[in-house]
Amino acid sequence: MEIVLAIASAVAYGVSDFGGGVLSKRMHVFVVFLISQVVGLAVLLVAVAVLWDAFSVAGVAWGAAAGVAGVIGTSLLYQGLAIGRMSVVAPITGVVGAGVPVAFGLAIGEQPAPLALAGMALGLVAVVVITRSPDQTTAKSSKQSVLCALGAGLGFGTFYVLLQRSPADSGLWPMLGTRVALVVLLVAIVAVLRLPPKPERAMLPTLIGLGLVNLAADLLFLLATRQGMLSIVAVLTSLYPAVTIGLAAGFLHERVARIQLLGLLAAGVAIALIALS
Repeated sequence: MEIVLAIASAVAYGVSDFGGGVLSKRMHVFVVFLISQVVGLAVLLVAVAVLWDAFSVAGVAWGAAAGVAGVIGTSLLYQGLAIGRMSVVAPITGVVGAGVPVAFGLAIGEQPAPLALAGMALGLVAVVVITRSPDQTTAKSSKQSVLCALGAGLGFGTFYVLLQRSPADSGLWPMLGTRVALVVLLVAIVAVLRLPPKPERAMLPTLIGLGLVNLAADLLFLLATRQGMLSIVAVLTSLYPAVTIGLAAGFLHERVARIQLLGLLAAGVAIALIALS
C-alpha cells in the first residue's frame, strides 16, 4: 500500500509543481506559494475541527519543523536557479533531496530487500537524469549556485524526514503544524520583499486547486511513511519531476530531451523493482 501512496504523492507533487510554474509566470512565486498554503491551512482547520483527533503537541512540533525546512529548501532552490544553471542546480537538489531521507531511513535500521535496494539506486539515478536540462551548453554554474542546490536538497530531504518523524497516532496535527509554519514564514518573506499579495480574480480557482493538490501530496507522503519504510517512500516520491515534465510536454508542448526519456524509463524500472521486492 505504501508504494501506491508514494506514487500518488509523486503525481500530486508533480501536478503541484507544474501548476505553480504556470502561475508563477503571472505573479511572484512566493505569492503563489503563500496563497496555495493558506488554502491548505483553511482546509486543514475545517478537517481538524470535524475529525477532532486528540491534540498532539509532538505532531504539531514535527510538522512545524518540517514546514520551516520546506521554506528554506524552496528559497535556496529559487536562489540557485536565479544565479546558476538549471542543468546543474536541479539534479543536485533532486538527488540530495531524495538521498537525505534514504540515508536516514537506512541509518535508523530500515532494511529494504535487495531488489528494492536496486530499485532505490536506479530511482536516484533517474531523478538526476530526469531533472537534467535539455540545454547542452558547457557553461559552469557558480560555486554559490551549487551550494544553494545542496542547501535546497538538504531542506527538502529534511522536510521528508521531519514529517515522517511525527507520531503515527497524531492524525492531521503534523499537517496543520506544517501549514501554520509555512504561512507564517511566507507572510514574512512576502512582506520583506514588498510583494503585492492580491492575485487576479481569474487566477483564484487555479490557486485554490493548487493548494488542494499540494496538501494532498504532503498527506499522501505522510500516510505512505506510516505504512512503510521512509527510504523507499522517499525515492518513489522524489520521482515527481517526471510528472511535471510530462505535463509540460503535453500541455505546453515543451520538448523532452532524449536523456530525460531515458530517465523516465529508468524511473519506471525502479518502480517495478521496488514493487516486486
